[in-house]
Amino acid sequence: MDKYSIVSYSEVKNALTIQWKDGHASIFYYIYLRDNCPSAKNIHENGQKITETAHLDADIRPAHIELVQNDTINILWEQDGHQSEFPARWLRNHCLSKQEIEKREMKNRLFDPIELWDNTLGIGVPQAEYQQIIEDDISLTVWLEYIRRYGFAVLNNVPVQNGAVAEVACLFGYVRETNYGRIYNDKTSLHPNNLTYTSLALSPRTENPYRDPVPTLQLLHCLHNQVQGGDTIVVDGFKVAAAFRIKYPYLFELLSTVLVNFRFRDKEHWIERKATIIGLDSQKEVHSLRFNNRAIQPFEIENQLIPLFYKAYQTFARMLDDPTFQVKFKMMPGQLFIADNERILHGRTSFDSKQGKRHLQGTYADRDGLLSKLRMLKKKQISD
Repeated sequence: MDKYSIVSYSEVKNALTIQWKDGHASIFYYIYLRDNCPSAKNIHENGQKITETAHLDADIRPAHIELVQNDTINILWEQDGHQSEFPARWLRNHCLSKQEIEKREMKNRLFDPIELWDNTLGIGVPQAEYQQIIEDDISLTVWLEYIRRYGFAVLNNVPVQNGAVAEVACLFGYVRETNYGRIYNDKTSLHPNNLTYTSLALSPRTENPYRDPVPTLQLLHCLHNQVQGGDTIVVDGFKVAAAFRIKYPYLFELLSTVLVNFRFRDKEHWIERKATIIGLDSQKEVHSLRFNNRAIQPFEIENQLIPLFYKAYQTFARMLDDPTFQVKFKMMPGQLFIADNERILHGRTSFDSKQGKRHLQGTYADRDGLLSKLRMLKKKQISD
């Protein structure tokens, strides 16, 4: 292919320029080439790099360069005598021009963009069957893709037995144990250390914002539900944040820049963290939410900001409580709910614990395990 055929190369002070047969030109700094040499002396058979980047001479230069049959560049390095062999395919696939980086990203992209939603969620509550996902990789892929794309999903007919919630987490990742244990029980308690263990209504929130890092997935498995009420409420926090940003940009700025304190305390634990309610990535895009009215502490911010910050907090909270952003459903025995804890806020309606038993078992896991499993499943299905 012309794309992988080298026409010529030229040397400058600290970089190598390659001209390709298809007309493209690549520039490789010598430090980058030496650092990423694909030889066995530089890369272990497991794919991990052996060379310590910090130990390389920042001004490293070639003692000799040779182009072999228009498809290989050989370099003997001046400072350390190391010999590198760069196949043309490797060089083109590591070209750092904006054009080539974007092409590679498109080619290697396994995931479509996430889908934001409100109460008009077109597919309804994303669901799958337990027996199908444990027997069939395609069904498991579909269910995990629901979670990645929509931020939450339900699994039906999970065995109604103690500990099943952790077994589901192990289908794609690992349980994240906390002070609540490997598994915790969501049922009413006489002296609860958390409002979750009461029959009160709970406004939409993310879980454990006082932790650093926050568990990025929460799983809840219904074992018993004989009460009226207690319906699950889910909200796409990214959808709400996007609308909030458009309508109230100055309030969005406050919630994404001003630190607040989240805390959990009981007789044995004191966990707290300072963070913004809306988290932004390096491109100023929303990548995480921390919103939990039960865990937030009195605001410790400059006094003149208090009125405006309260306006920002209350406006955002009211949007989260707006039914137009909410999807509601009742958890029945055997159903398991999983949510991205940095995107999806969940709450519940109140219920009367005297009517019967309501018992959910929960655990935490992390998104990186789920995405790793999903990538491997998708790659396997593409290769098959």
